[in-house]
Amino acid sequence: MASIPPPPQYGLESLDRRNVVLSDGTVRTYFALPLEPPPQLRQPLPLPLPPFPARQLGPPVGLPPPTAERWAPMRPPAALLPMPAPKRKWEGQANGSVPGESSGRQQQQKPEEKRVAKQVKVETPDVDAKQLKSSFLKMVKLMNENAEQKKNYRANGKISQLKCIVCGRDSIDLHSLLNHSYYAKSAELRADHLGLHKALCVLMGWNYSVDPVHKKAYQTLSTADAEANQGDLILWPPTVIIENTYKSKNDGQKDGMSNKEMEGKLREMGFVGASVKPLSGKDGQRSMLVKFASSLAGLSEAERLAQSLEKQGHGRAEWYRVRSVPPGADGGSNPLLVKVGAKGERTWVLYGYLATAWDLDALDLESKQNAVIKSRKELDLSE
Repeated sequence: MASIPPPPQYGLESLDRRNVVLSDGTVRTYFALPLEPPPQLRQPLPLPLPPFPARQLGPPVGLPPPTAERWAPMRPPAALLPMPAPKRKWEGQANGSVPGESSGRQQQQKPEEKRVAKQVKVETPDVDAKQLKSSFLKMVKLMNENAEQKKNYRANGKISQLKCIVCGRDSIDLHSLLNHSYYAKSAELRADHLGLHKALCVLMGWNYSVDPVHKKAYQTLSTADAEANQGDLILWPPTVIIENTYKSKNDGQKDGMSNKEMEGKLREMGFVGASVKPLSGKDGQRSMLVKFASSLAGLSEAERLAQSLEKQGHGRAEWYRVRSVPPGADGGSNPLLVKVGAKGERTWVLYGYLATAWDLDALDLESKQNAVIKSRKELDLSE
């Protein structure tokens, strides 16, 4: 009997080198079986021939004579049963591609994109535009009445747990709260949740017209647009906040201007018919509220007063720069806060600006309760 030849060599050179991208973005190389066997293994090896039988005299004993029907006809190739699919998952099959194709970094889906694909946007029911606007203004007032809550929003929840003021759900950060409010499933609270989403974006100076998906593209908004969104929300009745309303007393102590003195000052500036109210601070009275009529004419007068002070360099931005200067007990000597006349008389420099929703936390309790938030661009006096 002839000896069986040894199998052909099948080493590392016959394996396929493949790359796989892990979840952390790193690329690893490994060797795997090829999709098709190498040429030397594609055909079965020929078996050795049996030894030649000894010569016999006469026909073989006990064997039937050969006939044409001895062997059953072979099935055509189409009738063959399908081979079961191999259980091994090749790299290309795991990614849903054609076997044999290399799955490089460009074919791998980024983890961030996979998360976005899982984010299913809730079907938004029909929300009335007027109802949505009302919910937005209501949420703006709620978040600005509480100074600590507004500070926590701006600190991204580092002070305390962020809580949805609509349904009470907790969120780990502001981004999660925005996603919750935008994709909330409750149809009854849909308008309030969308109003909260818009109010938070305006508070942070973000773009509320961009969906808050996992990519934070909505946080890109110009400073001018952010300031315009915040400045559009004003207190109603139209109100101007007058700052630095101290005055010096004869005994060297500081005191606040009275209502009559403020009304007289306003008449000198050409404004009549406004009501004034003092606001107390840590050091006593430092500012006053000047309220005008709840009408377009009242709004025009309030804007004219704010613009007049701004033209003098005594507007909101200038006050923010000098408000940290502590005035002295005798009236101080800072020319930004006090003007000294030729006779040595001191006059306190007044600053003022049109009150917006973001000034709500500086008001007293009664003024907060009575104040209403309105949009100057979409002013509706019927509301």
